[in-house]
Amino acid sequence: MRTSAQVLSALVILASAGACDTEPIGPVTSGGGSMTVAPSRATIGAGQTIQLTAKLVDEFGDPLQAAVAWSSSNTEVATVSVSGTVIGRREGRTAIIASAGGQAQSAAVQVLLDESAGKPKPPL
Repeated sequence: MRTSAQVLSALVILASAGACDTEPIGPVTSGGGSMTVAPSRATIGAGQTIQLTAKLVDEFGDPLQAAVAWSSSNTEVATVSVSGTVIGRREGRTAIIASAGGQAQSAAVQVLLDESAGKPKPPL
């Protein structure tokens, strides 16, 4: 029969041997990464919409899949759907914020009363 001291010694030896391995167990993360929101600036008219997209990448630039939570800093000016569609409500400026994977980024949105504000102008 082994004593508790022998069992403890065996566990210490096993833990030390595992600590010497150079191969990590499981995924290695450094907490890096970044998020971008496109477009980063937009001007739309009241009643118009624009689709924003968020891209999350790890510290190596590889894309990450994560659920994005969208919010507006001023819902009286513009609201945003769960899919990133912004709806202009009234004249003003707001930040539309995307959050995912511990990252957050925003897009500046200006809403104008003129409903043609977001439409491209024809060339002269």
